[in-house]
Amino acid sequence: MPFSVGTTDLRQSHGSLIDTNGCIALFVASGSAVVTVNFKRCPLRRGDFVLLFYDGTFSIERSSTLFSVRYASFAYEMIEEAIYKPLSNRFWDVLYDTPVFRTSAGQKDLLDAWWRQLRWMERMEDKASQEEMLKNSIRNLLIAIDAEVVHNQPDKTRGNEGNHVWMLITRFFKLVSLHCRETREVAFYADQLSITTTYLYKLCRKHLQMSPKEVLDKQTVTEIKTYLVNTDIPVKGIADELCFNDMSYMCRYFRRITGMSPMDYRRSFK
Repeated sequence: MPFSVGTTDLRQSHGSLIDTNGCIALFVASGSAVVTVNFKRCPLRRGDFVLLFYDGTFSIERSSTLFSVRYASFAYEMIEEAIYKPLSNRFWDVLYDTPVFRTSAGQKDLLDAWWRQLRWMERMEDKASQEEMLKNSIRNLLIAIDAEVVHNQPDKTRGNEGNHVWMLITRFFKLVSLHCRETREVAFYADQLSITTTYLYKLCRKHLQMSPKEVLDKQTVTEIKTYLVNTDIPVKGIADELCFNDMSYMCRYFRRITGMSPMDYRRSFK
């Protein structure tokens, strides 16, 4: 589906990666939660806004009973034109550095109006007009974020070197999400990025406060959790899917990082 809008408590997504596909906008309507966005652990509370793109990662660890979010999901073809039109030089840096936006009362009103427009567009019968209006709506949202948030952030411009670093980190995230089921060797990802393992280590330590191996472990554990929560595949089958040498090794790996066995984790969601 190229577009959807609604309200959810995300309860079915606990412990799983949310597939952003193109772009997802989330606005916390009530309650609170703890989430991981691009490997950064962040609290969410009422009024917070999150914008996720296809090269990012998002998972929800836990949420309060009253937690709910408004969501708007757009397929890649809906956002492609909007994201490649020029924005300020710092837009993508700020969006990465600040994955959760704390909105003011005025910004909440603007987002309320934006969601009301989306609900109206959802009911449009003229699909060609609907698509054009949705594309304009996404573009207007990015311009508004640029004006309301980016220009009010402290200037940490890092020039061409900073842009290159951001590009490498973004590509590393994308590669990890695509290939961590097959390989967890840091050298593979460094080779794909055409950099040394030492340089990749320095990038991750400086900008993510963790090593490349820790990034891979976090993503792999999230993949295991997704299988455990959303499928009935036996633990041995999950180990095969994720190319572990044997089931017992995967169980030890999962327990070392989470403090629980895979079966205990699965039972906790039953």
